[in-house]
Amino acid sequence: MAPQTNSDSSKPSKLSRHQSDAVADITLTIGYLSALISVLSQALTPRAKFMKIMFFDLLATCVSASLCCLTIYCAVKAREHNTASDASEDVKNGYNSDACAVSAIWLIFMIWVANTIRAWRPMELQDPMVAFSIFASVTITRAGTFVTVSEGLEFVSRLLKGFLIGFAIATGVSLLILPITSRRNVFHDIKGYVAQIDAVLQSQIAFVERTPQLLSGGQGLLNRTRTAQTVHNAESNPGSDLKSRQKQLTASITKLNTLHGKLQSDLFYANDEFAWGKLSASDLNRIGGLLRSILLPLAGMAQLPEVLDMIVKNEGLREISGTSHGEPGDELQKQSEMKKVSETLHSRLADATHLTTTGLQYVLLAFELVKPKQLERKCNEGGDEESKGEVISPLDSNFTSRFEQEMTKYCERRKELPRSLASLEAFSTSEKIDTMSNDTRAVVPDSDVRQEFFFILYMGHLQESLLNGVLDLIKFADSKIEDGTMKKRRPIFPMQGSVRRWLSLKSEKDESSGSDTRRSSHVNPSVQAEDVPGQFPDPEHLPPANLLEKVSTIIRFVSHIIKSEQSIFGFRVAAAAFSVGILAFLHQTQNFFTHQRCIWAMIVIVIGMSPTSGQSMFGFMARIVATAISLVLSLIVWYIVDQKTPGVIVFLYLANVFEFYFYVNVPQYFGASIISIVTLNVIVGYELQVRKLGVEVATSNGQPYYPIYLFGPYKLATVAAGCAISFFWVIFPYPITAKSTLRKSVGRALFVLAKFYSCMHTTVELWLNDELGNRQDTRSARFQLETSQHKIFKEEMMLLNQLRMHSHFSAYEPPIGGKFPKATYDHIISEIQRILTSMALMTHTTQHLSIMSRESGSARDSTERWVSQLASIALQSADFHSHSVTSLLCHLSASLANAQPLPPYLSVGDSFPLARRLQRIDGELLSIRHVQDPAFSAFVTLEVLRSVVGFTLRDLLSLDFDSCRRRNTIVLRSEDPVIPRDMYDLHHKRLREFCGIYKRYAKPWDRCGVR
Repeated sequence: MAPQTNSDSSKPSKLSRHQSDAVADITLTIGYLSALISVLSQALTPRAKFMKIMFFDLLATCVSASLCCLTIYCAVKAREHNTASDASEDVKNGYNSDACAVSAIWLIFMIWVANTIRAWRPMELQDPMVAFSIFASVTITRAGTFVTVSEGLEFVSRLLKGFLIGFAIATGVSLLILPITSRRNVFHDIKGYVAQIDAVLQSQIAFVERTPQLLSGGQGLLNRTRTAQTVHNAESNPGSDLKSRQKQLTASITKLNTLHGKLQSDLFYANDEFAWGKLSASDLNRIGGLLRSILLPLAGMAQLPEVLDMIVKNEGLREISGTSHGEPGDELQKQSEMKKVSETLHSRLADATHLTTTGLQYVLLAFELVKPKQLERKCNEGGDEESKGEVISPLDSNFTSRFEQEMTKYCERRKELPRSLASLEAFSTSEKIDTMSNDTRAVVPDSDVRQEFFFILYMGHLQESLLNGVLDLIKFADSKIEDGTMKKRRPIFPMQGSVRRWLSLKSEKDESSGSDTRRSSHVNPSVQAEDVPGQFPDPEHLPPANLLEKVSTIIRFVSHIIKSEQSIFGFRVAAAAFSVGILAFLHQTQNFFTHQRCIWAMIVIVIGMSPTSGQSMFGFMARIVATAISLVLSLIVWYIVDQKTPGVIVFLYLANVFEFYFYVNVPQYFGASIISIVTLNVIVGYELQVRKLGVEVATSNGQPYYPIYLFGPYKLATVAAGCAISFFWVIFPYPITAKSTLRKSVGRALFVLAKFYSCMHTTVELWLNDELGNRQDTRSARFQLETSQHKIFKEEMMLLNQLRMHSHFSAYEPPIGGKFPKATYDHIISEIQRILTSMALMTHTTQHLSIMSRESGSARDSTERWVSQLASIALQSADFHSHSVTSLLCHLSASLANAQPLPPYLSVGDSFPLARRLQRIDGELLSIRHVQDPAFSAFVTLEVLRSVVGFTLRDLLSLDFDSCRRRNTIVLRSEDPVIPRDMYDLHHKRLREFCGIYKRYAKPWDRCGVR
């Protein structure tokens, strides 16, 4: 509740401050706007973010005031031009059509421009452009009534002072009364991050405990004689223990991903803060990067249930057709072996969990985010006194050295795996290596992959990668202690270039857009390509050749802006606002607009206008309900203390605490919360204003006085009217639905995923060629690829959040013409998330392989020999150089973005392709004796992740948006790209062949920059 009190006090403080004559004499009848602006300034946000918003708020308000002065000047001159010099005073001071027409044009223009900019940069300029539009609406609707310029300038001056008072109060609350910093949020996120990592690992252990039944038995996920009906029965039992543990694991990793996103957002603003502390902004960024290195292995481990499920779905037919039933004794022996394997896996996971949790607790202690007494109390809660001396503790003085020793022992226990995996060669019909013999069997060319062998090594590799990430974080914490960073506090200044980033309005999305041209392995990776164009060629225009053609490009630029989606949204907001504002410019309705306070409906439109109909429908209902609640609260606040001013202010504060609770804790109701808070304070503040100024002064602006029991319903009616008008202009003349926005955004997400895959594939290719270079060299391929991958990864994560938001709002749109396949799109979003995680893990595996080997030099030599043999075979593979995944993702992106069918005969590669090729060429490379080699486990991890990507793409290709034909979907496979299930599907296949021509689309962000 402490953070809420910070901003909750801004509204009552404004209203109580308005009881002062000094403030009341300045604001007069526009005091409610000061209260409105103090809320829109978002004093609850952290200091750096608030100051950025406030900077643009002040800039936007001053620009709006300047343009309003110009509008008033034009309106007064139009009045003078249309009024005879000998006209009567009634004519000179009365209604003037020319002045109103000029004012109306300026109003439309200013609201259009402001909301176009608002849609262009919603993160930075949402609130400033709302303040700009409110100032313009309040001023310009009165501009037609001003007779002289001085009269209009006096009003602009008073209104500007009212806005500045609101900004000043919000600034005082944010900076002086319980200030909130992004750094504090970052430290809170780090503590929550550590706790959630432990929760994920515990959920993983709980799931792996079922591996004896998971890997064998009648219901085993990898039982090679399991039928499709068995799979269906297992999945259709949501109450099973396995299903509940899987849901728990999924929920825990989802929460960790959410925490990671929040941490990255807080880090972005923490870089721009002045602070008094120990860790600098660069230190915090380094911690965020190290935590990401921990998150990726955890995300891969959490994919275990999905990996197993995909293996069953995609490899079931291969296994059933290729596996013969053995003797009953063989089956019992296999179950016994699987039990031994699962026990080994469980014990290694438990050891890794203990080391990870202990290491992260030490990091919290080193960064002074937790007190030693808290850790000591926590350590004393579990374990007996005799075993405490043997168990590593974060309170040990030599913790880092002990952690490295325990980690070395953990890695050395990898030698025990061959004994446990003696019967689990990489291939079911491959050589069987006995621990005491080197005899081998013949290699069968079409041998079947043993998924148990691969996924066990996959889990082991990720666990070691997790521990290496924790060790890196521990060493970084020790380095901050050794260099004296944690000894004393010091001033912390913003990172260089923070102010320049503010002014440039260059978002991370723009920075990530760059050249994604792939380099062949024979090209020197340290040389930048100089001839890569910043933009792709225009298929309709050649480059301008003379001065006239170059100058005429301005016309194309203007037309591009006018027809853009941002401009269309600005026009819709301007049309919606003018639907109410026109009443202020017509002779018959000008007085009605003033008396009935229609300006409030315009304010509601400007604040609450949403770009899609789903958001508008959701906001329409939420804002009306929130306003009704505010009406009830305002009546309670006013009458519960018998209308006494001190009591009203106290209870108004309590009512604000109640409404700000939803503002803080339910962000999806942000717009409704703002309207609700503003309505509450405007209703009560108006009555206090009238009591302070007197009825005569309060009605001097032409607005009659209403008691609170009439004024409150008036406000509710204006909010309802404003929301209804906003909704109308979202769907007229044609609707911009969340459904169509979701479809196009999914296409965009698939295209960005293609760019990320291209970067990842290039990283693997250069790793196999040993051309990645040094990470410290800014001109090396490794540094450039990592930079590009981080930017594209952030862009994709932002797109995924937008997809989930649009999917949520699509549920509020009426099903005109048929229901929206929300479940299908949600499935696509989850598949994109899985592909992104798998690709990021593949990059992480290759980039950190050198760190994996912490053994002797002979082990490193063995790794290099194994990698060189793997590279020579992989680089000769046609499948590796086909780039079919990049092409397929671009096809999927174009299909969804343009609502066109896919071209025929698209296929996905086989699972474990490189492993099968290695087995045919040199079966010795996949012998179990290589299990101790880090490069071998890294290769297995890459193969599993590559197969996961292939399985997911195969699932995407088989999706059918026609729910009536869900049972007859087209299955795409490598050996037979299109297999029709019935004659209807055969006809559909022919249509795809002749009509499903791939249409290349010309939107700038759709042009594929991946080569």
